[in-house]
Amino acid sequence: MDVVVDLRTGAVHLADAADLEHFAVQAVAPPGGSGGPGEGDGALGALAAALSLHQAGFVEPDGSVRVAPAAVRRLARDDVGLPEGWESGFASMLDHAATRGWVAEDGTIRAHVEWQEAS
Repeated sequence: MDVVVDLRTGAVHLADAADLEHFAVQAVAPPGGSGGPGEGDGALGALAAALSLHQAGFVEPDGSVRVAPAAVRRLARDDVGLPEGWESGFASMLDHAATRGWVAEDGTIRAHVEWQEAS
């Protein structure tokens, strides 16, 4: 599943909520605009602002993102047609992530950011 952050609008939603094998943040930048952290602080600032506005997480100094599990659950509820057993699958995903060091003491999940330019 991916937490998708549209930097053009500040919208945040969950894509592929049923995919519990993959977790990342997709940052969608405007065409020809700032397409990632190498383009200055604008993209990271927009990402941080959108995550904060939606109480979904925060950007770390290294450019990765910490996402709150409660935010994932909230966004997943907005996704139509979640399969039965999603919650137990998500809990298993969190357990696995914790064994890899991807869950912080505060419970947030570390996610890498995949930068995309909107089409």
